Amino acid sequence: MDHPDNNHDSTPLTLSTHIESEVSNEGPPRIATSGDMAMAAIKYRFARLVITTVTLLLFVFGTPYLVQQIQYSLEYGKIKARYDAASVHLSSGTNESVSQRSELVSNKVAPSVVHIHTAAFDMGARTNQRILPESNLFPSRGQGSGIIVSTDGYILTNRHVIEDSNLVYVHLADQSRHTAEIIGVDKETDLALIKIARGNLIPIEWAPRDAVQVGTMVWAMGSPFGLEQSITLGIISATHRTAKVGTLYQDFLQTDAAVNPGNSGGPLVNEDGRLIGVNTAIVGDAYQGISFAVPGYVAKSISDQLEKNGRVSRGWLGLSLTNPTTELLTLHKIQIPPDQNSLGAQVTNFAPSYSPGYAAGIEINDIIIEFNGQPVTSTTQFIQAIGETPGGENAQLTLRRLVDNESQEILIKLTLGERPLE
Repeated sequence: MDHPDNNHDSTPLTLSTHIESEVSNEGPPRIATSGDMAMAAIKYRFARLVITTVTLLLFVFGTPYLVQQIQYSLEYGKIKARYDAASVHLSSGTNESVSQRSELVSNKVAPSVVHIHTAAFDMGARTNQRILPESNLFPSRGQGSGIIVSTDGYILTNRHVIEDSNLVYVHLADQSRHTAEIIGVDKETDLALIKIARGNLIPIEWAPRDAVQVGTMVWAMGSPFGLEQSITLGIISATHRTAKVGTLYQDFLQTDAAVNPGNSGGPLVNEDGRLIGVNTAIVGDAYQGISFAVPGYVAKSISDQLEKNGRVSRGWLGLSLTNPTTELLTLHKIQIPPDQNSLGAQVTNFAPSYSPGYAAGIEINDIIIEFNGQPVTSTTQFIQAIGETPGGENAQLTLRRLVDNESQEILIKLTLGERPLE
């Protein structure tokens, strides 16, 4: 029989042996040496050096950027305050002197005007080519003006300002600079739309289509010869100018406001600071009292189409047209208004490839007198009206045709084609 004392004595012996075995396997605790402490000190000092260096670099390179951004914000705040004050004052209808009005217009328009400069790998191609060969356009020389048309960075300018450019830079009124992307161009009106990655911009206000009359006081703003934010005063000298200036789709406004190379793409505004035109062309190589602007309603249509589609779609009938003679109008018993030389548009031929007008039943010598319910006053006006209508839309023409020497009125409904690219 086992005794309790014997069992008691055996248990501590077993545990003691187990513990000693574990201790012997793990070994004694390691004591840090002076070499380990030196290495830790080196690592600590290196980390401090890296942090200090990065902090200094951020301070050296980051501080100018932060200061610049603060300056931009302060300048933008001043510009916005002047813009708001001018907007309120101009909308109040208060009569001011020309000097006061000019100051208010300048304060309202300035935030929406930008300076554009470009870079091209082939500068010879830029300086030797003209968009409108029959006119004396601004030489682009790598710089021009632009108009902010949306809060999110869309800017309207002239095509010849950015033509053949590899890089386009925009300088805003708050002195900040941005690289721009070309969204689309339109050769017929010499307009282009670009975009910068910047929000919270102040866009130009568009004037109504009927806001332009001969004698209206206007202001031109831009960067003549690179002199940014320059403003000049004049009047509308004439409207509907086309001959020897550009294409039928431009329908220029003529003004005597001082406009020079570098004003290309800048705004022409009325006494309320609203856009009535985009300065585009001059007669001669510098200001001679005559300059031309694309009307605001044309510019808005082009801008909207370029923003939406990146291109401009124009209606097309495939017709050759001329202004009808007085004798022909007399045969049709059509009376010419006292203030006009002709009326309507006479069909003389059809496009050789395809003519939507011919397919719809139009014949040579027909006189088109209405387009979509609006009177056709001339060939130029008719072509412009068709061009303002996108291809693929339905249209209605009223025309006069001689049948057995009797003038008959004929109504034709058709779908407009799209003007081919030239």
